[in-house]
Amino acid sequence: MKTLVIYGTRWGGTTSVAEKIGLTLKEEGFTVDVVDAKQSPKNIEGYQLCIVGSGIRADKWTKETLNFLGKNADALKKKETALFVSCQMADRPEKEICEKAKNQYLKQIAQLYGLQPVSYGFFGGFMDFSQSHGLIVDIMIRVNRKGLEKNGLDTRKVHDTRNWFNIVSWAHETAKLIKQK
Repeated sequence: MKTLVIYGTRWGGTTSVAEKIGLTLKEEGFTVDVVDAKQSPKNIEGYQLCIVGSGIRADKWTKETLNFLGKNADALKKKETALFVSCQMADRPEKEICEKAKNQYLKQIAQLYGLQPVSYGFFGGFMDFSQSHGLIVDIMIRVNRKGLEKNGLDTRKVHDTRNWFNIVSWAHETAKLIKQK
């Protein structure tokens, strides 16, 4: 099955998630293209499965992935789809907070574009505060540093909460669901 895994990233961590999903699907026998949404293909007609994902910052998908979904919503409705996000909310110990974030970041996005994904992936995130992420974000981090640290987020460290086992398992399960159709 020809598959497109398209992703958006701000901190760089979602790239690795998308690549891992792509490799896992290749192991399952799928033909896979993994593409940054900034270089999104003009035509997705050749794909039977489209997996769309994004890193989350300030409760939002990247603008490139949202643009992709908007431009391709009609075509995606006729294909098998799956959605995933990589974010720090996936690691919260409070179950109700995780469920609220999962609903907001995945199910509401699917609804917004009229999609009925076969699967939703909700994975931990990656943040590297040593890199600049634009003037506004850098200022927000500096201004909010004490509050972030109070909530357990040390801005002097890289935070990588992606669980590779969960990512691979989700990709295998998604492949299984597609093969059963």
